[in-house]
Amino acid sequence: RTSGGEPVLTKETRLADVVQMVNAKRVTEPAISAKVNLSLSAGSKSARVGGTLRMKRNDVIQLSLVALGLTEVGRLELTPDYMMVVDRMNHQFVKCEYADVDFFRNAGIDFYTFQSLFWNELFVLDSKGEAPSANNFSLKTDNNVVSLVNAKNRNVALTFILNVANQLVSETRFSKTETDAPVIKWTYGEWSKLSESDFPGSMKISFEIPNETVEATLRIGNAKSDTNWETRTEINRNRYSEVSLQTAFRRIMSLAE
Repeated sequence: RTSGGEPVLTKETRLADVVQMVNAKRVTEPAISAKVNLSLSAGSKSARVGGTLRMKRNDVIQLSLVALGLTEVGRLELTPDYMMVVDRMNHQFVKCEYADVDFFRNAGIDFYTFQSLFWNELFVLDSKGEAPSANNFSLKTDNNVVSLVNAKNRNVALTFILNVANQLVSETRFSKTETDAPVIKWTYGEWSKLSESDFPGSMKISFEIPNETVEATLRIGNAKSDTNWETRTEINRNRYSEVSLQTAFRRIMSLAE
């Protein structure tokens, strides 16, 4: 405090306040479900499908894709042990560990990374979902843009752009260094109330695969607390054949309207 009793915040104190403020906005529901509309584009191909997003904290993320509002045509399932893509139309699936993807392995991206991304949270890599502290970040401001940067994890820098009005993360960027173009960009908007918390009504994910830029936009509605669903997908290996991740993705992309 100054001699007159007015509080003076140091840069370190302001950083701690910002991180605490954003962490305090975390969704506290243990499990949720929501309706989604998914738009996918990769090169000249595009697809639109409806579906359901289901998540149980520290356990599973399921994105089920449905054609014509009736039939499940694809499913993405992420757990702490594996990630899986199921193509119902062609009876194919891919199931692998996160370390099987070079970028994920080198950067330390795992289930808890995706959990924080889907739940709209601050995080650091290799943290097992724990809320980060101020010493994990540096605070930067550029005109009206406030960002938190973490560049201490392996070969990737994390940048979180903050929405000052609602004290939430509006964009998360993965890049090789702080000044490089993002390799993955996850943007949020249109928040609505979920119990006592705020949950995004839209997520836009942009990333690179060999020779293509992929964009996926999720429009999310009717998010609610929900534990009444199966948390694991069983695959009948007599009916489904295992393929590569890229093959499964291209099959789902072939559902273009």
